[in-house]
Amino acid sequence: MRWKLCGVVSLVYATVYTNSVAAVADDLPREVLLLAHFKQQIKQVLSQVPNYTCLETIQRSSRTAHGMAFVPLDTVLLEVTNVENKELLAWPGARQFEEADLTSFGSGGLMTSGTFAMYAQDVFLNGTTTIRYYGDEDMAGRALSRFDFRIPEVWSGYELRANGTSAKVGTTGSFWIDPGSLGLVRLEVRADEIPPAVGIRRTLTSIDYARMRIGESDVLLAQEAEILMVLLSGEVRRNTIEFSHCHEYRTASSIRFDLPDAPVAVSASPARRVDLPAGLTVTIELDSAIDSATAHVGDLLRGHLTDDVRRKGQAIIVPRGAIVMGRVRGLEALHSPETAFDLTIEVAEIRWEDTIAEFYGELLAAASGRGTHTPGVPGTGVLHMKGTRFQIAPGFRMSWRTLEPNRRTKSK
Repeated sequence: MRWKLCGVVSLVYATVYTNSVAAVADDLPREVLLLAHFKQQIKQVLSQVPNYTCLETIQRSSRTAHGMAFVPLDTVLLEVTNVENKELLAWPGARQFEEADLTSFGSGGLMTSGTFAMYAQDVFLNGTTTIRYYGDEDMAGRALSRFDFRIPEVWSGYELRANGTSAKVGTTGSFWIDPGSLGLVRLEVRADEIPPAVGIRRTLTSIDYARMRIGESDVLLAQEAEILMVLLSGEVRRNTIEFSHCHEYRTASSIRFDLPDAPVAVSASPARRVDLPAGLTVTIELDSAIDSATAHVGDLLRGHLTDDVRRKGQAIIVPRGAIVMGRVRGLEALHSPETAFDLTIEVAEIRWEDTIAEFYGELLAAASGRGTHTPGVPGTGVLHMKGTRFQIAPGFRMSWRTLEPNRRTKSK
């Protein structure tokens, strides 16, 4: 099934901070003391989050209104960090993080932001959050204390977008803490009073936290999350998220992810960046293999040009052998009317000598009889493969035609 409606849940952190907890009398109820000490600690914890970045693996699936099981859609891999109260994303291997529209990182389906840190910031650093003690509960053999909260719409950082409509909504939910360590264990957030025009009935976000040893520090970070979105039609969309490969960086240094297996020689001057003119035919041979059993959205692809690229048969614009860099932009399993896959590929740039050409084009044809059709994301190509699995070996060839660079809609 292809998505025509792209549901987005984004969290824009409202910079409203709680006042420092004043001295608390020892004769106050246990839950009051517990909450006061927890809020002091969680402020320190959240202040450390911008020091870390993690690999975010998002598995997207859906269930029809009358379906019993979720059907996998695809898997998206992203790097995530939180800087200046903003969640920034990047493709694995990208040179820098981007503050970009969520839909630029996934074609169709549900895309969300905020699970890494901003949901917690919105709940625990927002001075208008109303919190009440619910009681103690057992969770997987652990005795935890549960608190319920509510953030009114006017102070909320929670925004829903679907069908070209957006709405800022309030939130309600619960969080569970370990009364001994004061550590946050789970946070659940629900959208409150969603306007019917958005087409969404309800949402639920659950985030689990745990301490991790990174370098010389023990830090509390999100470990996994699940987001459920129920549409008015009864259809349900689900994202399950895992955070892994977390590491520390210093904010004084630049944020960079070197491209794997693609060493670049050091030159005396920076590479010249250019756009290619429209109308060029470019034949690309992949050096990377793509296997539906192991591929993910966001995987880097590498290839090279099989022929010189000339303009109207005249001077060479790009030489044969130039390196091509791209990535998997979509991997959708189809179950009707036939079992097949739609593989969406983006060619991002071509490199040769001291030049990097940004690439924006359309897929014309592919070797081995692979079917192609118009992609949902401009500037990408879609390969249609029948069967329950596909394997593309190195040496696979594709022909592309460059489009007018000014028609690009992808984020910079």
